[in-house]
Amino acid sequence: MSPRTIAQRYAKALFSLAQRRNELDRIYAEIEYIHTLYAESRLFRALLQNPIYRSQQKLGWLRPVFAEKVSPILWTFLELLLRRGREYLLNETCEAFIELYDQQQNRLRARVRSAQPLSDTAAELLTQRLRQIYGAETILLQKEVETELIGGFIVEVGTRAADLSVRGRLNEIRKKLLQA
Repeated sequence: MSPRTIAQRYAKALFSLAQRRNELDRIYAEIEYIHTLYAESRLFRALLQNPIYRSQQKLGWLRPVFAEKVSPILWTFLELLLRRGREYLLNETCEAFIELYDQQQNRLRARVRSAQPLSDTAAELLTQRLRQIYGAETILLQKEVETELIGGFIVEVGTRAADLSVRGRLNEIRKKLLQA
């Protein structure tokens, strides 16, 4: 079974438990915190990914950091992952949980990379269009500036992408010229 599939199963179990205990919003906020910490802290990632340290050692180091700061449900879940030697799944499990939460809240996450900062008007038009296409109530738009695009933008939603940049169009023209 793939790690992604296993992570999704763990996320579904945690999501279901959080729903039954009416702690979904709290668990979501804590999962977001852990996901951000994982992305930004090289030390945290190294600790979890290092096979030299045993689960008990990792739990001993994480307990003072998380045990008092996260809900008992989430701490028990983290202990379960570590005791089963599945700490390498933490990031993917967090991502799967966030996806489940977004689906339940009818939210859509989109990333837009543009050559110049996107104006508020353009961002609002893009948000309306994505809401129309995907039927989501809320669009969470992550804006990034990538000057290498020359002009235009690239919109990514999940695994789908629409390249409307000058760089993308120039690459298409180059491919067509090379094929001819």
